[in-house]
Amino acid sequence: MIRFTLILSTLLFAALQSSAGEIKIIANLDGFSDNAVAYLLNGQTPLAYQTISQGTVELKAEVPESPETYVLYVVENNQPYYTMLFVADETIEVTATKKDFPYAVKVTGSEYHPAKATLDEMQAPIHKKSETLKQEIVALQQNGEWQKPEVREKYVGENGLTHKITEELKQLEAEFILNHLDTAYAFSLLQYNTTAFDSTFYQAVYNKMTPKQQQSETGQQYLLASKSKRLTKGNQYIDFDVLDKNLNTQKLSDYFNRNKEAYVLVDLSSVSCPSSNQAFSITKNFSEKNKEKLEVVTVLQSPDANTYKQFGALSTENWSLVYAENFMNSDAYIKYQENATPTFLLFDKNGKLVDRWTGSLIHQQKLEEHFGK
Repeated sequence: MIRFTLILSTLLFAALQSSAGEIKIIANLDGFSDNAVAYLLNGQTPLAYQTISQGTVELKAEVPESPETYVLYVVENNQPYYTMLFVADETIEVTATKKDFPYAVKVTGSEYHPAKATLDEMQAPIHKKSETLKQEIVALQQNGEWQKPEVREKYVGENGLTHKITEELKQLEAEFILNHLDTAYAFSLLQYNTTAFDSTFYQAVYNKMTPKQQQSETGQQYLLASKSKRLTKGNQYIDFDVLDKNLNTQKLSDYFNRNKEAYVLVDLSSVSCPSSNQAFSITKNFSEKNKEKLEVVTVLQSPDANTYKQFGALSTENWSLVYAENFMNSDAYIKYQENATPTFLLFDKNGKLVDRWTGSLIHQQKLEEHFGK
């Protein structure tokens, strides 16, 4: 804990912020010991931290005037507790017990957070179902049942229980956005939802925007999304620019012209996604065993080129890891309408979609279906 605190302290003094005001958080946190430490984070950047004393802690930090999402993060005996705050340069009070984290924490004094609290309340029953499901999965992993493909498919398959819960949460979020688009919080959610729904939703959101919002980058993305749809079997791949492991510009179509008799597997992954990383070894193995009939290109979402280059070095003769800069905010990503990593799109030699699947758990199974063991 001491080392962790020292690291965060160093980051605090090194961080440069564009600030225009101060946030003050008075937190009353019941059930935490006096060795627990509370942090205020912006993304992964620590803005303030303080040891909890007799259940209370006060955090102050310079922040912009406009509201943003922050994390109140508490660590006790290496056990993390967190909740998300949508606030600005305000003085707010946070009241919670351990069991209230992350969704039942009470926040008062903020002009902006009540909108987020409304969505949290809407989604609370679904979050409870999700926690129960996680406990079931842990039990199955412990008793060995999880090794059965049909069990994994039931829980985490493309139409499994986990997927259905995610869909329920997203549908409530869509309802919230449409009914609260006049709030800063609802508008802040738009950037994460350009591939989560269908064209009807995107068009409805665009129609509810003000003329100024429609002309913004987000507005133009929603206009594009309203005209886009996920590829189905028989659809042609969508071309876009990528960078190879040496950061030279290429086209996705270049990988379709290398071997005119081979299938092309397009893998949409992220360097920070555990499931993407778990799938890499499976992808590499199948690409090496099927050089004559399978060409693989993994398109990596990465926070920066240097991080990508470490992964790009894994490329083999017919497994290419390429980088599409800021891909998940790009027009190409919106056109594909895929919203999970890893997503695998298998195209035939003519560039027509043959099959698609998501996640690492069924990755090997799907490849064996098409190329054998």
